[in-house]
Amino acid sequence: MDPSHERRYTKAEIERIVAAILADAFPKGIRIPVDIDRLAQRHELMDDIASAELLEDQFKVAAILISKPNGHFDIFVDEETFNSYRARANFSIAHELGHIVLHSKICSNCHSIEESISLSRRIKHAYPFIERNANYFAGAILIPRRTFLGDTATLYEGLVKLYGYDVNLIPSKLCSRLAERYCVNLQPMEIRLKELNLQRKIVSALRTNSPYLDP
Repeated sequence: MDPSHERRYTKAEIERIVAAILADAFPKGIRIPVDIDRLAQRHELMDDIASAELLEDQFKVAAILISKPNGHFDIFVDEETFNSYRARANFSIAHELGHIVLHSKICSNCHSIEESISLSRRIKHAYPFIERNANYFAGAILIPRRTFLGDTATLYEGLVKLYGYDVNLIPSKLCSRLAERYCVNLQPMEIRLKELNLQRKIVSALRTNSPYLDP
């Protein structure tokens, strides 16, 4: 399938898809941090997650998706990233899972590392909306809306008790603690806070000296 024919998902559509996946995987409540390895391997089109040497060094990517003769996929993650940089590995695995869930047809001809890298470069150059969809999916599944709003409010309340209403301090501390709790890097956490309009609400609450955050 040519990438130009790929569906463009709205953020609301991806949120609904992610919510259904999480509800099925965690019927009694989402466990944080999300075990993305387990979640990915539950998918009907997924076979294995494995480490691969020198993906970052040779191809400047942390993970790739390989299509198999049985129609399923393997996710290969750069070995050093997989073993030493868990937060980056988590997002990379979630991103590739996003491609499986949202874009499996266009990835179905990637039978080798080289074919996968070639498609990835083509998408980034000519069809960036596909990468944006996968990135949004990754953030939404690693930082689920269902738990994140309450966690942000609780951490906010604790931080203002400790440090007051410092607009220059609280947002960065809050982002850092949330990133640690959800086992992601700071950048995807910052993006998720913006996506859910929490960054603006945090600053507004601080400027009005509110001890509570209404997410």
